[in-house]
Amino acid sequence: MAEFDEVQLDAEFAAYRTALLPAIAPDGPASVRQTVRRRRRRTAVAVAAALVVAVAVPVAGEAGLRRNPGPPATSTTASPTPSESPSPTPSASPSPAAPDGRIERAELLAATVDLPSWDDLPDRPDGKQCHSRGIRLSGDPVGDDANLLVELAYGDVDRDGATETVVLVRCLFGTRGPAQVVAFDRDAAGRVVTLGRVAATADPTPEWLIGLQVRAADGVIRVAMADRAPGVGWPLEQSQRQWRGYRWDGERFRQVEGPTSFGPNPYAADVSVSSSNLALSREPGDSFAGTIQVRVRNASAGEVPNAVLSFGLPWQLRPFGDGWERCRENMLEARAPYQCTLGRLAPHADIRLNLQLRRGQGMPLASGKATIELLVSAADGGSLMERDRNDNFATITHYYG
Repeated sequence: MAEFDEVQLDAEFAAYRTALLPAIAPDGPASVRQTVRRRRRRTAVAVAAALVVAVAVPVAGEAGLRRNPGPPATSTTASPTPSESPSPTPSASPSPAAPDGRIERAELLAATVDLPSWDDLPDRPDGKQCHSRGIRLSGDPVGDDANLLVELAYGDVDRDGATETVVLVRCLFGTRGPAQVVAFDRDAAGRVVTLGRVAATADPTPEWLIGLQVRAADGVIRVAMADRAPGVGWPLEQSQRQWRGYRWDGERFRQVEGPTSFGPNPYAADVSVSSSNLALSREPGDSFAGTIQVRVRNASAGEVPNAVLSFGLPWQLRPFGDGWERCRENMLEARAPYQCTLGRLAPHADIRLNLQLRRGQGMPLASGKATIELLVSAADGGSLMERDRNDNFATITHYYG
């Protein structure tokens, strides 16, 4: 390799410097100061931003705690997640469904249930003969069991989204014994429980519960009832009937529809008769006479079209005096058995009669007993039904005083 001459190298470097140095402008003092100021501003901005973040984070955290304290914080070690997507928020668990209270007839007859006490029924002392705790309902209409299951219906009566069972139960089947409508449900364990009484018979009305239904739209229980119970001499067609609706209010069933009472039944009556005894005192000659005080009452709220007093007196006793003027017949000319037609009895009428009787001369009569009967009839002549006819008779004693 040829060696370079030192003189020649110096000449080459000199030419290089001559060509390049004019193109290079070195930084002067002003340029240096501008660069330093720019760097200082960047540093100040960065420091201020860091301070803002340091102050804002605790404040924001405190404000968040004031809005929703939430559960106490627990220290956990975060496990790695397969992706950067946030974890889904768990949804609130739904409330447990209400137990299904639909109880089929066979299951209900096999269950031991509690009924609302028969003793609680208003003015129905016959209910004391019926048991209500730990009993089995009867499905045999000709059996001797007291609590007869008459009818069932189903519906959501307490509006909890599940079905309940409503039953009509009658006590002392074959009589005019009491009846009640009862709602049954199930508890969380599936046991049959009593929700409550819906309706019941009462005195004086209703004497009879006919049937029931549950309206699906609003859970109202509708009960068909009659003012008078059917029986011997009283067909159900002569009873006044009506529907009443009942709704559960969270504690008990309350009536929300239908009438609350019955009007007077044109085929029913509640009348009575009573009388004092007859003390016969001697009059001039061989005759004896005395007075009885007879009381006739209409305890019903309806009118009795026709009322007649029938006197089962010995033939030796004959009426006399002004007391008999209330009778439509001329009692002074009538013969035994005597009948006094009173006619119309107004609602709650209370009539008192002072009636004189005389034993004629030469007509021997020993002391004894006699009867007075009160007979009532409808406007068309048909008989009126009474729950108790024992008080339609009065027994008097005639004697010599």
